[in-house]
Amino acid sequence: MKKSIAILLALAVLISSAFVACKKDEPADTSESGIEDAANEYGFENVPVTDENGEEVTDENGKTVTTEIAVEYEVDKKGKTIAKVLDNNGDVVTDKHGKAVTVDTDVEITTRPKNPTTKKSNKKKKTTESTTVKPKEGDATTEPEVTTKKNMEAPPKTSESGERVTFSSDDQQILKNMLEVPYLYVSSYENSDGVPIDCAAHVAVWMLEREGISTDNYAAGTVVIDLFKYFGQTVVNFKSRVTQEGGTDALIYNDSTDTFVVRYFEDEAQEVTIDHIESYGYGNYYKVVGTVKNAGGINKVVAVVQRNRLDNSLGFSIKALKWS
Repeated sequence: MKKSIAILLALAVLISSAFVACKKDEPADTSESGIEDAANEYGFENVPVTDENGEEVTDENGKTVTTEIAVEYEVDKKGKTIAKVLDNNGDVVTDKHGKAVTVDTDVEITTRPKNPTTKKSNKKKKTTESTTVKPKEGDATTEPEVTTKKNMEAPPKTSESGERVTFSSDDQQILKNMLEVPYLYVSSYENSDGVPIDCAAHVAVWMLEREGISTDNYAAGTVVIDLFKYFGQTVVNFKSRVTQEGGTDALIYNDSTDTFVVRYFEDEAQEVTIDHIESYGYGNYYKVVGTVKNAGGINKVVAVVQRNRLDNSLGFSIKALKWS
């Protein structure tokens, strides 16, 4: 059944609305709950778009149309991985019987890393040319594989080393951009420490700028998901912590509307040049070593990153940072 592009887009919205509608009769949850407080693993699944009759929608070429939804992965009693659908607040969607709505997934969780407990700038988005780090003699060349739940293991520490490899210029530019999030250098952390609130606040502003939405107010669920994409783990109690601890005056949480207000997008700060990249040989984890400028007395950064599918335009998550 072929549909026009306009109808397909409408149906994509319809399927999302249908998921949320399942929870309509549930009492409002005013606690710090959902995706940011849980220790489970999260990701995104592409599911077929269906019309009002439950039939899959196809485009003019007969290809099934899909839409991306956020899910929570869980292992049932039989050891099978299930993917529970999440709404825009990061809560599990339930049907009229109170059972979690699930979608098919081809991932498999065998081990699980521990999860630790208004002015707006007219600044134009930065466009940068791709740069290539020249491999040194003896360096291996590799294109990082995509992470699945099958090969996830606890992230390495920044002190660990691996075999030197070379990434494509596009991947190097992505990592450079991620490490140049304005004022990301305010704190260092290992994955087991949890993400510092000041780092998370600056990343939240940067990720929201990438959304390209013409607004100053963003749904809390959008921020929570964006942070998960960047760090590959939840920033526990981000809403309450950013209110109590701050992190940047560019971002404010409005409790009455459950939204974040971006007062301004932050200007460029540190400049990072990637010196080399090492492969740890498991879990698609890599060590990125770079030279830093314009960050006070900081001259070097070591980052542990992971290749994954959490964000198609990034393709990596920052798992640990050491600035020195």
